[in-house]
Amino acid sequence: MGRASAGNTADSARLERILNAKQRLIGVDVEALNAQVEEKKQIKHVEQALQQHHAEASSCHLGMMTMNQLDAASLRKTWDREVQDFRATSQGKATTREWDLNRPDAKRQELPARLGDDDPRCGPASLQRFAGEDLTVGERTAAQREQCRAWWDEQTAAKVQQKQQEQEEKFELAATIRGLDSLQCSMMSDEAAARAELARQIAAGNAELRQLQAATRDAERQKELRAKLTELEAAKQDPWLNEDPQQAASAMSPARVRKDHWKGMSAAQRDAITQEQLGQVLARRAAAAQAAAEEAAAAAEQHSIHKAVMQQAQAAGDFRRKQAAAAAEVLRRQVEEKAARDAQVKETYSNKVSDSYYAQFGTSHR
Repeated sequence: MGRASAGNTADSARLERILNAKQRLIGVDVEALNAQVEEKKQIKHVEQALQQHHAEASSCHLGMMTMNQLDAASLRKTWDREVQDFRATSQGKATTREWDLNRPDAKRQELPARLGDDDPRCGPASLQRFAGEDLTVGERTAAQREQCRAWWDEQTAAKVQQKQQEQEEKFELAATIRGLDSLQCSMMSDEAAARAELARQIAAGNAELRQLQAATRDAERQKELRAKLTELEAAKQDPWLNEDPQQAASAMSPARVRKDHWKGMSAAQRDAITQEQLGQVLARRAAAAQAAAEEAAAAAEQHSIHKAVMQQAQAAGDFRRKQAAAAAEVLRRQVEEKAARDAQVKETYSNKVSDSYYAQFGTSHR
């Protein structure tokens, strides 16, 4: 017994490893793994906070951009209206220097043959004075015609300007809506791609961590198994431990042994114990392999669920983009139909005044 104690205590590190059941069975630094898990959770929390911040910033920028576009459109309409008013009031043909040379009614501006009964140009022989004659009928008729023409031109210009303004507002609103829809679709696509990439990275990290843990456990198990098999083989080949147990047989009874000659169990008994221990080791390895397979199956199922959710989200995004494109197409067709209908109405109900209308002034139909 003294020699066995001395041989077993020679390798103190190996003896401590064998006697420490927790280290022999677990063999993994649980605190380090927990620290890694907590670190990944913190990284994920920071990424989520950054994504939320980016989403809020994008929404704020979108609102500011929309307000700036609306303000610019309003300023542009105001400027166009002022330019048109200035052209109508201050840049007419009558304000140019060459108006006297190119004036179509220059002859009408000349003095008539007589200005009145007391015109000094008309003498007694001119026969320009008659009783009951209305000398202002021409001027009055011309003034009436000019007044009617001015009213009609003013009304026509106001209607045309109003239609142009309405058409410009419709086009600007449609362009703003299309821009907003395009920006929203682009942001949703970028967000979906970022989420898919993040999920893929997390899944890859988890798979790598599982493989590392499985490899570590397998290495520890193989190391422990080799140590046990080495120890068992050494015990089998040790000459002192394999002494013949028949020396301890008692002459008084086959069931009794001599304590001063006891050398331990027989080889068959030791082999049976060894086989039983080996079966226990194999059973533990099979249970660990089954647990690893179940964990891998659960991870694969979770991955398939996440993939299905991402596919549904992508399909929903494609459907929204198709709806937006269809709405834009319908709006474009409506704008074209409205323009054609307005042109037809303008052509049909233009209510133009011809020269025959003006020619009937001062005439009689009786």
